[in-house]
Amino acid sequence: MEGFDLIRITPFEDERGYLKKVYKKDLAEEHSQLEEAYILYSCKDSVRGNHYHKLNIEYFFVVHGTVKVAVKNINTGFYDEIEVDEKDNLLIAVHPFIAHAFKNEKEKELIILVVATKQYDPADNDTYRLEILE
Repeated sequence: MEGFDLIRITPFEDERGYLKKVYKKDLAEEHSQLEEAYILYSCKDSVRGNHYHKLNIEYFFVVHGTVKVAVKNINTGFYDEIEVDEKDNLLIAVHPFIAHAFKNEKEKELIILVVATKQYDPADNDTYRLEILE
């Protein structure tokens, strides 16, 4: 996808359960450095995102639930939507100038782990609002 990568994660599984490595150094851009990580919780019908960044690269991993993901390349106009479930084991990498939004359309709470290359700073904001999903 244009400016938007889906990276398949292969869980390690044994009799104790399973482990999903959702981020490894070799997945990042060479110039990237992680500055922030957080967990996002979303109720039914809530929408998160609806913005893009000029510098930040964000990695999203669905820990629990199912999410509708919308992306739009603000330079080319390319738009796409996909549904990602916790069982899909996909790391979603969103590059600069790609508007992105996430919607929980299910009753089940949505939990997403987010890792970013730029820490949010209100004094130096790299978040540009653009509604692409209602």
